[in-house]
Amino acid sequence: MNAGKRLTSEELVEELRSALDADNGWIPALVSSEGPPAGVSRDAALDVMVMRLQEFAEAPTVPDAVARQLKNAADAADAALVTEGGAQYGALGAAYAYIVQARLAANK
Repeated sequence: MNAGKRLTSEELVEELRSALDADNGWIPALVSSEGPPAGVSRDAALDVMVMRLQEFAEAPTVPDAVARQLKNAADAADAALVTEGGAQYGALGAAYAYIVQARLAANK
């Protein structure tokens, strides 16, 4: 990603979807040996991603530091479902930021 480029709402949703992708997302890979929860399809709606983020946050094999960030991401993405315009963009941006923080926590 270009550091000077601001992601659009659609791109933020795509980043969330990519992290949760059933085939190659890093979040499902974190718990893949433990079975469910499963990742999402490439065309998953935001409400499905919220549900999966919540499920991953509650998965027993997810480290606590990662689970906290995933829960925050789920809450932010959930807020994006009921807002519009700038507020929706801010909620999506927050969800993406929490996903980035979760990935950093997972790599520690």
